[in-house]
Amino acid sequence: MDLLNLPQAWELADLPFHRLISLGRRIERKDGQPNLRIALLGDAATQHYGQALAATLKLRGWWPEIYEAEFDTIRQEILNPASELYRFDPEVVILFTATQALYHRFARSAEKAAFAGSVSSEIVELWKRVRSRSNAILIQHNFVVPLNRPFGNRTASERDTLTSTVTRINQSLLDAASEQGVKIVDTEFQASYHGKRHWLDERLWCQAKQALSPSFIPSLVKNVSDTILLERGAGIKCVIVDLDNTMWGGILAEDGADRLEIGQTELGLAFQRFQIALLELKSRGVLLAVCSKNDQANVTDVLKNHPDMILRWDDFAAVVANFGDKASNILAIREKLNLGLDSFVFLDDTAFERSLIRTAFPAMQVPELSTDPADFIGDLARWNLFEGRSATAEDLARLAYYQADDQRQTIREKFHGLDDFIAELGMEAHVLPFDSYALPRVLQLVQRSNQFNLTTIRHSEADLRQLAADRDVAAFCIRLADRLGDNGIIATVILRKSGSDAMVDTWIMSCRVLGRRVEDLTVQVMAEKARQLGCRRLVGRYIPTTKNGIVEDLYPQQGFAAAGEEGTTRVYSLDLAQYQLQSIPIIIHEPDPQS
Repeated sequence: MDLLNLPQAWELADLPFHRLISLGRRIERKDGQPNLRIALLGDAATQHYGQALAATLKLRGWWPEIYEAEFDTIRQEILNPASELYRFDPEVVILFTATQALYHRFARSAEKAAFAGSVSSEIVELWKRVRSRSNAILIQHNFVVPLNRPFGNRTASERDTLTSTVTRINQSLLDAASEQGVKIVDTEFQASYHGKRHWLDERLWCQAKQALSPSFIPSLVKNVSDTILLERGAGIKCVIVDLDNTMWGGILAEDGADRLEIGQTELGLAFQRFQIALLELKSRGVLLAVCSKNDQANVTDVLKNHPDMILRWDDFAAVVANFGDKASNILAIREKLNLGLDSFVFLDDTAFERSLIRTAFPAMQVPELSTDPADFIGDLARWNLFEGRSATAEDLARLAYYQADDQRQTIREKFHGLDDFIAELGMEAHVLPFDSYALPRVLQLVQRSNQFNLTTIRHSEADLRQLAADRDVAAFCIRLADRLGDNGIIATVILRKSGSDAMVDTWIMSCRVLGRRVEDLTVQVMAEKARQLGCRRLVGRYIPTTKNGIVEDLYPQQGFAAAGEEGTTRVYSLDLAQYQLQSIPIIIHEPDPQS
């Protein structure tokens, strides 16, 4: 199927169920396409769910292999160590639990006050059993708060009602999920957004044990796919936004700054509230950028000086305003931020511009914004464009990194040699273990990095903790700083001892530090770590993907010799006895290995 004819990810939530399934069936498996083994367990019917999830993942570029357990066998599958669940060895386990299944259990319960705690504890115990036998990503649906109202407006405050009970179960699961590393799919929000009167179809439950109307399944599984693929490196990292009639009411070049509608009118308030929503995204680490057909000086003046603007000049990682075509301007933004096109979403009120960018960059998310700006926030919620985990310190500081990079470029232009430039910056590298502070950022690099990633092995948090404790493994990360600011943790390396070889399991770096000799420094640290493991060679592999071409020649450039091929994988080796330390103008801080 032609890529240009495929729906974008945001569109999948709005497809009719039969259309989604039909499109999924037309997808054929391609060579090298990544696959996912998913186990689906539910106490409601899962046939439509499984079909829709498979179609959604195919349309998003993945090939799913789904094991669908028999109806209402969650406990049997999880508690039996010899069950088909564990023989299948899933990478993802989904627990699809329905409020309707609780209904009769709750009605028969003699201890209704204790029911919420009992159900929550039971589910958390199932999580622990899965965790003890599998490193799979574990996804739990929360429960839809029912429509039952035996006390009218007081129903939610009465503890012995199903409504109050389900609310408490959901909160308990949410609290426990962060401790257990479980991903919660917010089914309650989905049902509320679409309308529970239609979502909770009593007739379908009684006839076929279906927890929701099939018409809403595409939206639900789109959210599930977001959660799954976030752990495989997908996700929006930057919002590129238009200005005229997108961030404010009016056209700056025609109306002038003083006549823009931002906050002082009914229409202006809608735009101002949209800016607040974008600011909330920025606060969790999503970058903001501007791409506008306007005069740069006029845009700068509004962003810095207009009294009603919520978002200011310093809130944006890039501001490109001119009267050129937006496709070229977006390429300039991409080059500056060094992110893949699939990491961006483009928001523009003009249908022509949306169509242009969607055609030019099929991998970029370009949703159809409503004509009324008051609906913009609801649009973003419906499409779940910004699935994400809690922001790391590096996420929150990323904007400052890019702003400091602009200053570094100014300094670089003064010097003729790279080493002079690096020395002027006063760069310092701290080699750190996978401790509790570093692990969230390391996990993020391992799960999300695609470009400077030699093997694209996606270790889980449990894997990383285990590797950090293994005496035959050297696992470290590098934090980089200079006189302009802290770049945060920018590299992650995992070496495994195999006889006299130190195998480079993982080598990942942030692309924003390329060209500063950090690659040379990393090889130097790897060589020392390999010697500490008692090894005589460093052995690295390059596994090509569609996104990591920038490191295709990295090992030869670092003095590694070709050592053969394993299919499409290229193997390289470095004789540590012959390796000589380079003169690198970066101060290295490394803890004493004996301490």
